[in-house]
Amino acid sequence: MDSVKTKIMIVGFGVVGQGFFDLFHSKKESLGLNNVEITEIVDKKYGYIEKPPIDLTKKINGKTDYPLIDPVEAIRNSDASIVCEFTWVNYKDAEPAFTHMKTALENGKHVITTNKGPVALRMDELKTISKKTGNNVLFKGTVMAGTPSFNIVKLIPGAKVLRIRGILNGTTNFILEQMSKGSDFESALKEAQSLGYAEADPTNDVEGFDSAAKVAILSNYFGWRHKMSDVQREGIKNVSREEATHGTKLLATISKTEASVAPLQLEDSDLLRHVNGVMNALEIETDSLGPIYIMGPGAGRKETAQAALTDLMEILSMN
Repeated sequence: MDSVKTKIMIVGFGVVGQGFFDLFHSKKESLGLNNVEITEIVDKKYGYIEKPPIDLTKKINGKTDYPLIDPVEAIRNSDASIVCEFTWVNYKDAEPAFTHMKTALENGKHVITTNKGPVALRMDELKTISKKTGNNVLFKGTVMAGTPSFNIVKLIPGAKVLRIRGILNGTTNFILEQMSKGSDFESALKEAQSLGYAEADPTNDVEGFDSAAKVAILSNYFGWRHKMSDVQREGIKNVSREEATHGTKLLATISKTEASVAPLQLEDSDLLRHVNGVMNALEIETDSLGPIYIMGPGAGRKETAQAALTDLMEILSMN
């Protein structure tokens, strides 16, 4: 590792930000990151934290004495070379995350994000700014958290991806599984909420917006260029218990000519039918290997933090 210290700034210190902070410090020595430091954190609740102590997440609780400052100003004035954008998702205009990322890129910083909004809605703008500034945007955590997904194609050079099918939302997969066991939709949703799988407002999950965002991200990554507004979207509210029992899943399908999210009944021979609980899975059809299957967790504190750590290691390998 280069003797010059690499500085990281975290924007957004909620579940993912705190998860990344802890995972980074737990893996720092084994990954040889002695010259890499998280030097700044800015959060609308916790404020601006310089030189955060390693045990910060154990100490931080509720309001803090750290000053509240504008994240854009903090990014602009920071001497960090990498900004990790971990704020909340917004499927209307991708703000404020898009402005955070744009500011970082224009001020000489690479960006790592787990926020689906800017990547699903405004990826063309981000690509243009990235190309102009020579700084990178990495976003592994937007699809299947830390489980390998689109990044697996880097291991199969020359293989052309023809089509993707996937179960990209663990909350709806859990609800459908509970319905297949006899629960009605409302009871299954309440159970998902009690277990922390579903938000108090589950709209993004059950109406398919979360999966549609991931479809747009995958489409852009593979050059098919479907926008989130192009994705044909249907949620699971109208799925019956009988349909759930017969293998209905909320299936994402992406190719050059198709981008959809809809509940579909899968054959028993279809591996995706047997993806249970909150697991996510992808079937990536290639010209040279045929279908490749990936299954693993698609959300969670440590799981999403792993994605950001993966992106960090990629950025460091570029230098």
